[in-house]
Amino acid sequence: MPTSMEIILGLPKNEKVHRAMGSILQGALMEILDSNSAKELHNEGLRPYSQCVYFDRNNNVPIWRVNVLNDWACEKILVPLTQQRQIFLKHKNYRVDLLQNKIVADESYEDMAERFMNDSAPISNGVDVDFLTTASFRREGRYVIFPEIYLILQSLLNRWNSFSNLFVVEGEDLPRVLANFFTVNEYDFHSQIFLLEHQKITGFYGRMDANFEGDNTTKRLLGLLFEYARYSGIGIKTALGMGAVKTNLYF
Repeated sequence: MPTSMEIILGLPKNEKVHRAMGSILQGALMEILDSNSAKELHNEGLRPYSQCVYFDRNNNVPIWRVNVLNDWACEKILVPLTQQRQIFLKHKNYRVDLLQNKIVADESYEDMAERFMNDSAPISNGVDVDFLTTASFRREGRYVIFPEIYLILQSLLNRWNSFSNLFVVEGEDLPRVLANFFTVNEYDFHSQIFLLEHQKITGFYGRMDANFEGDNTTKRLLGLLFEYARYSGIGIKTALGMGAVKTNLYF
């Protein structure tokens, strides 16, 4: 089932966390996994997990959030991770303490679908989306640095259809159809560089507030997808720390 775990990090003195650090922690995460699981993840297209690093200003602590999208990833990634007390970052040449871990959200695909798609369920009317890390898309060999609604919805639908054991949301043009019923009220975005070991990816960062339009089924599906976004992330390289979001739905 989709599960989100947050880990408080203990960094060496004078070291600070930054959003692009997710790509470095990705390498440490692969070291924890058994060789067969690491190889399988390396060969996959869409990976059944996402992760990011951010600084929790309310509690004044750096947080590593690791999200898994199916039971296999929970067993192979989250379980071994909870058994670690420290990880070594080769790129930084220092160790990081994993001070405390906590499951902050978990819900089966069945329960999530029931909560949103059931005829008696409350209807979501909009969402506030807060990007915790840089997001981007890839189209025709180039990075897309604008938050295009069609690409956001396509990203979420692809991940739901890849990992949900419940039902597949079909329709080649469905992202475009749904985009017509997603009305942005306000936004605050700017371009941002996400640093990987051997490249720089230009993307966008910020937040937006939007209304859901259309019939009740359309609103329910949009609500379901943006609830799922908190686990899956949005856009490219979510396994490396990009495209992490917090979403707040309006009912």
